[in-house]
Amino acid sequence: MASDRMMEYYYSMGQDCLRMDDPENAVTYFKKAANMGAYEAALEIYSLGQQWEAGDGVEKSEEKAENCYKIGVEYEIPEASLSLGKLYLRGINGARPNPRKARRALENASDEGSAEAASLLGKMYDEGIMGKVNPDRAFNYYLLAAERGDSSAMLMTGMFYAQGESARKDLTAAEMWIRKGREAGDPDGDTTLRVFLAVACSEYITGEAGRVDPGKAWSMAEEAEALGDKEVFLRLGIAYSHATNLKDHDVKSFEAFKRAVGNGSLVAAAHLGLCYEAGIGVDENIEEAVRLYKKASDGGIPFAMTHYACALAAGEGGEKDEKAAMNLLIRAAMKGDPGAIQILKEDYDYELA
Repeated sequence: MASDRMMEYYYSMGQDCLRMDDPENAVTYFKKAANMGAYEAALEIYSLGQQWEAGDGVEKSEEKAENCYKIGVEYEIPEASLSLGKLYLRGINGARPNPRKARRALENASDEGSAEAASLLGKMYDEGIMGKVNPDRAFNYYLLAAERGDSSAMLMTGMFYAQGESARKDLTAAEMWIRKGREAGDPDGDTTLRVFLAVACSEYITGEAGRVDPGKAWSMAEEAEALGDKEVFLRLGIAYSHATNLKDHDVKSFEAFKRAVGNGSLVAAAHLGLCYEAGIGVDENIEEAVRLYKKASDGGIPFAMTHYACALAAGEGGEKDEKAAMNLLIRAAMKGDPGAIQILKEDYDYELA
């Protein structure tokens, strides 16, 4: 048929233009071939758009890339809407982004099944790129992208379930999605899992997780610790210290603080000092309490400074030193410690200016 011959002719002319380094005329001929039904010609145009966007073998031109992507959308090239949306989202040639055009293009790509497009739409609504944050729509798009296999969206879906705002709070679903995203190789997988575990472990003590599960809480804290969180057992210890309804909560609190001290936490050292001073989860040991208070005090922890000052004033764990005690109390008060402020006022008749 004549139309088939012309289609082949135009496609061949487009290929010749490429060989002669004339991509602009190649697009003209390829479009004529595409109009006659040559889908491969439309693919050539889309490919030229990618080259112009990247400056790959041609002079970089995002305007020409935009034109090629638009033609690709017209001929239903699956990747064209996504490429166009990303171009608008970034801004053509350093110009301001065009979020409205980006949204329309990405919605088309998402409707065609693109996981990346759905993830980008989730980010747009999550960050308020359209002018207003819309967490409900953000979650819906993240979940859609996650179900399609986007690793970044898996992590974000998990965090939405963990926070329990636009999605119902569900730590089981949160953990599942975050682990899937990490297993899929997302570069933020370890960090996201560590943050999730560090928060969720305490929620399994306080009941915010929907149930109380000390065993899971401890194992989560251990995993977060292995991933680099050296303060996680401090937070777990604090959670245990408030969970007075739990059996042996004081012993678990002591054990958590002790482990955190082993990881170098000075705040935990102050809490552990209090455990030894008050016999919380361990036999009273004033000397050990003072040693821990001094360690944390030397590191600038206000609570520890106040308690170490009291020890100095009373001569506990060493020689009595009222002057050093008052200096420490003043420093702790200047850091805002309410105990130091109260002691200075009541015992020393001294108030900060």
